[in-house]
Amino acid sequence: SLLIFSMYEIQLCVGQFFNTLPYPSIVAPAPLPFPKCVAADIPCLRRGLRTFFFLMEAGHMGMKPVDPAIINSVVVAMPEQGVSILLRNINVTGAKWTKLADRILNPFGTKSSVKFLSDLHVTGELTMSMAQLTTPFLATITMDMQEVESNITYTLSGQSNFNNDDYFIIGPERIAVRNSRIPTFFLQPDTEDTRIIELVLQTNQSILDHLANEVVVALMRNVVDNFRIFSSRVPIKHYYQYMQTNL
Repeated sequence: SLLIFSMYEIQLCVGQFFNTLPYPSIVAPAPLPFPKCVAADIPCLRRGLRTFFFLMEAGHMGMKPVDPAIINSVVVAMPEQGVSILLRNINVTGAKWTKLADRILNPFGTKSSVKFLSDLHVTGELTMSMAQLTTPFLATITMDMQEVESNITYTLSGQSNFNNDDYFIIGPERIAVRNSRIPTFFLQPDTEDTRIIELVLQTNQSILDHLANEVVVALMRNVVDNFRIFSSRVPIKHYYQYMQTNL
């Protein structure tokens, strides 16, 4: 998968890096056409990333579509400001045009990372609660983010089955998000609630920034989960150029 082969160098030694999977040999189904890239070929990696996002969108191999992505809810609590926001029934579009910005290559068992840039359009049902009030404020929000940066850090390892097919294994991830620009937003309908919410978001832009970040983190967790599905079912040889050496 792109998260993986954006991260690791060409030469991998099966005897040194890969454990044997404890199950009978399985012939993996041939994946859709995919560019075979090496780690240093950034243009190839970017073409592969585009292909992979379209595969996710199509639900290939049981992957969850991410454009549009449906997220149940995210919560942002700002106790020092006496404000908490719940965003529900979130619809995110634009993920399939995500760009590969950078990658850091490290050996198996240590942290590697990939950096994505995305332009995202978000809608959802917003509920804002304030510490001094018992009744929450309600609105529908439309939010746009441009060149939002997602830095995904994880540990990479590998395994082989009895057919000598190699598979990448992705460990737990950490996702850090940074907005290069404050997201723009629009609230509906035109009520007293929306005017109060708009005033709070405009005067405390860190709340809006935190809300946008939580949405992106939830989206990118779905992307990483899809990478795990792909890498566990498709041998490396179908999408990555490397040297296999049997010891």
